[in-house]
Amino acid sequence: MSRRLWSATAALVTALVVIPSASVAADSPPEPPTACTVGGVAVPDGSPLPTEIPTVISCFDTVEEAEQFIEDGAPGDREQLEPARSGARAMTARAAAATVIVGKAWTGASRSGTVLIHWGAGAGCFGTTFGFPSLGSGWNNNIRSAEGFANCWSAQYDLADYGGAFVTCSSYCSGLGAMAARTSSIVYRPAG
Repeated sequence: MSRRLWSATAALVTALVVIPSASVAADSPPEPPTACTVGGVAVPDGSPLPTEIPTVISCFDTVEEAEQFIEDGAPGDREQLEPARSGARAMTARAAAATVIVGKAWTGASRSGTVLIHWGAGAGCFGTTFGFPSLGSGWNNNIRSAEGFANCWSAQYDLADYGGAFVTCSSYCSGLGAMAARTSSIVYRPAG
């Protein structure tokens, strides 16, 4: 075989091998997000927990992006979560209440896997409770470790609307024992 024919054949074989590899890479599913955020509504400690809260979830490529989104006031999500209010006084009150991370829940044990970051308006669990009566798609029955922040302990419930068996994390659970991959709703309460 001549050198020119051999080079052309080698180039054709290389192209056939490389091109399908590129298309297979393009057809592979996208990487799941690293972090998602979901907001809760604050109620005075001891008050009935709300069960009619919209599940408003935003997902990000990094935990840092998700935390910055919350620090920036969860724009777009906060407006969907809080009831529509009118007037300058209501807008001023909403702007004055900072958003805060009240807890995190991971799909893996010991803070591994994808994280769902729970946030609310205010200063955390200082006389306030935050309820998350249901978890979004991909999160229900998929949590294996959890941690409360801003003076919050979390209770991971087996059923939606805070029902069934539960485990309390004060403030961090590297694993959820028998409740691993069974969480369907979460409450963040004041520590203690």
